[in-house]
Amino acid sequence: MDQNAVVNEQTESGKRLIETLATAGFDVPIAFWAKPTDDGKWFLYLASSIVDEKGPAVAYRSVQEVLRRIPNLWIDLLEVKVIGLKDSLTQAALAVMKPTVADGPFAVRHTKPYPGMTRFDGTVLGGVSIDGAYFYPQSQPVA
Repeated sequence: MDQNAVVNEQTESGKRLIETLATAGFDVPIAFWAKPTDDGKWFLYLASSIVDEKGPAVAYRSVQEVLRRIPNLWIDLLEVKVIGLKDSLTQAALAVMKPTVADGPFAVRHTKPYPGMTRFDGTVLGGVSIDGAYFYPQSQPVA
C-alpha cells in the first residue's frame, strides 16, 4: 500500500470501523488519518472517552475485537492509535473541525478521499509535526 497517500480503501475501512465501534458502544466522536513526519506512514487516530476513563489498553482491546469481526478491512491494529478526548491531538482536531465562516486557514472540505472528509494542510497538529491529515465528519458533539 502506498505510504504517501490515504487510499479510498483505507478511508472507507476507517468509516466502517468507526461505525462498527459505535454500535459496539465504543464512542468515537472524532477520528482522523494523520501522517506524523517522524513515522512516515499514515495512522488512523480514534479519539474516545474510553481512553480517558479506562485507559489505552482497554481501548485497544476493544478496537482489536471489533477489527476481527469486520471482513476485508484495509486497516491493521498497528495502524490505529487510540487517544483520549483531552489529548492535544484531539483538541487540535476539534479546533480544525469547529465550524467557522472560512473553516480556518488550513482546513479544506473535499469529496476525496472520502465524501465529507476534511483535509488539513497544516504542518503541525496538537504539537505533532505532520505531513497531512484527513478528518472524518464528527459523529457526535464532544463536551
